[in-house]
Amino acid sequence: GYRGRNVKGMLEQASVEKMFQKYGEMMYKLCIVMLKKTYDAEDTVQDALIKYMLKKPLFETYEHEKAWLIRVTINLCKDKLRFYKQHPYINIETIKTTYPEDSIDSQIFDVLLELPSKYKAVLFLYYVEGYKCFEISKILKITESTVKKRLERGRNLLKKNLGVNECG
Repeated sequence: GYRGRNVKGMLEQASVEKMFQKYGEMMYKLCIVMLKKTYDAEDTVQDALIKYMLKKPLFETYEHEKAWLIRVTINLCKDKLRFYKQHPYINIETIKTTYPEDSIDSQIFDVLLELPSKYKAVLFLYYVEGYKCFEISKILKITESTVKKRLERGRNLLKKNLGVNECG
């Protein structure tokens, strides 16, 4: 459902429930990729929605709204990672519920989880959410060339970790 606009032409504030229905799954997958833990991902999605509720930001477009939520979610994930500084740990149950065990996606997902978060964010937005480089640069507030560099390095790390050689 489309929302109306206020006098300044901005989208009307949506309820937290509507935001969760619209973006919750995308935010959750992003958190799983960044944090590797189900409970941390659930907490972070809630934190992002609480931030939305408290800040009451106004958006010009739905893309602007989604970009804001992605940026807030990534920043909250980074805060959690900084706070924990813990050893890498993957909750296998999380991966099994997100991707079927025998799928190629599951293998790629396993390797994606091990990448540094700056590559994970860019690869997730590009491949999973389908954003273009210039859009990712706006969302993450980094230059487009940085996005392209991280995509290239992230892809190379994925190939290396998946055991794909350049010849085949």
